Amino acid sequence: MSKRKRVVLSMKDKYEINKRLEEGESATKLSLEYQVGKSTITDIKKQKTNITNFISQLDSSDGSTSRKTMKLASNTNLDDAVYKWFTQKRSQGEPISGPILCEKAVQFNEKIGGPSNFQASTGWLKRFKSRHGIRELHIQGEKLSADSSAADSFKIKLRDMLKQENYALENVYNADETGLNWKALPRKILASRRELAAPGPKISKDRITALACANATGSHRLPMLVIGKSKKPRCFKHVNMSAMPIVYTSQKNAWMDSTIFMKWFTETFIPSVKTHQLKNGKREKTLLLLDNAPTHPSLDILNEKDDFIKIMFFPPNVTSLLQPMDQGVIESFKRYYRKELLRKLLLEKEEEGEESLIKNHKKIDLKDASYMIRAAWDSVKEQNLRKAWNKVLCMGVNPQSECVNERQEDMSEMINMLKNLDCHECDEEEVQQWMNIDDEDPGYQIMQDSDILDLMTNKADATKSTSSTTSSDNEDENIIGASEAFTCLDIALRWFETQAESDQYQISVLKKVRDLAARKRVGLLRQTKMEDFFKR
Repeated sequence: MSKRKRVVLSMKDKYEINKRLEEGESATKLSLEYQVGKSTITDIKKQKTNITNFISQLDSSDGSTSRKTMKLASNTNLDDAVYKWFTQKRSQGEPISGPILCEKAVQFNEKIGGPSNFQASTGWLKRFKSRHGIRELHIQGEKLSADSSAADSFKIKLRDMLKQENYALENVYNADETGLNWKALPRKILASRRELAAPGPKISKDRITALACANATGSHRLPMLVIGKSKKPRCFKHVNMSAMPIVYTSQKNAWMDSTIFMKWFTETFIPSVKTHQLKNGKREKTLLLLDNAPTHPSLDILNEKDDFIKIMFFPPNVTSLLQPMDQGVIESFKRYYRKELLRKLLLEKEEEGEESLIKNHKKIDLKDASYMIRAAWDSVKEQNLRKAWNKVLCMGVNPQSECVNERQEDMSEMINMLKNLDCHECDEEEVQQWMNIDDEDPGYQIMQDSDILDLMTNKADATKSTSSTTSSDNEDENIIGASEAFTCLDIALRWFETQAESDQYQISVLKKVRDLAARKRVGLLRQTKMEDFFKR
């Protein structure tokens, strides 16, 4: 009997085997196809979770799934630090060579107190590239603010793919994250003369990450994903989160990360697209375009989640040239959000003076911001969503050129609103600075070397920080009772019926809410019967 040739499967093969086992294929069939023993297939099945997690962390677009083991580096902190630095530079389009990578490894090793005899040799570089699937490292000149040649090549590639695979524009989407300083106001509002003598309120540094996603025809925009710092914000306590106008999640610094993105992709994007398509009769092939941010999972992991959905990454350094959400969409959303913030302050204004403004501003919380985010996102016109695709789809129209008049009108409106808030010192320049306050916030953390080292060596501190942030937001607060809600809603309904702006639909909705409170009030007030005590 001839001895069977030893076959070492790649991580990609192992991943595919687990996928096919899930689909019902037999271990015997797979062992024959891959020329391995049945016990090998069984072992691969047992390691399914580890294999999937391992591949999700690899740079699969560069061929890392050809690796054959999950062997880690001898110094995992150093390896993780260098790879984190490399992926971040790569996502920003910066050229990296082998010698540069070795030099950075030596620097990191010294800073983390690694072995004194460590040398980033040719052998170390080869193993590092093998572990992370890095095929080649090139120097292609200095970093450019925008890579026009890569953008042109991508447009041709995308156009050909849409044509060959017959994608309808209705089913082509783009998603992008951005930071939002959700409570910030123009500096001159909260920087009064009295602060020179006594401590006063500062410009709010509260920030969240928001992810916007819409299709190329503008007919389908998904609810905004909002990432805050607190796992359980006090303002959301006792709130039915499924009825909120946004999708909320948390991360200790309110940044996007790969875990949050994957959860959004599987629990929000896929179901939303499926529901939208089924309204029109059937599922169809869908394309989602993403930038190559380091927080986005690998193409292999994303593309295996749904047979109808394909993911495609933009090349590095073309975001400002091509990505639809960056062609005026996010800018418009933020402008509308800040108008909503001023409107809320105006609606809350009951008396004149700076103290009243500061008091009302302090009361605004994440729940208020959620409704303002939804209103701002809904305010982005469908035609603006369509025009944002002009550059990447080669329609020949500048999507931002037609927004100039709209921006100027909004600017004038906001200056008038600020005057009504007794902020007469806020001129156009001040308002423009306010609107641009978070333009450079990509929604994910751009780490300096010191940040990367802290992340690798102080993971325990991060856990402590998370627990302290969460606990401070879990205090009890007063719950509005059904009787109080009914009284307020009944007054609101009677008031609304007398207004010229009311219509039958709005009155009907308000009446249903009032009646819900009435039923709950009756349920609370109903006297307990004897037989109720014996019901199971």
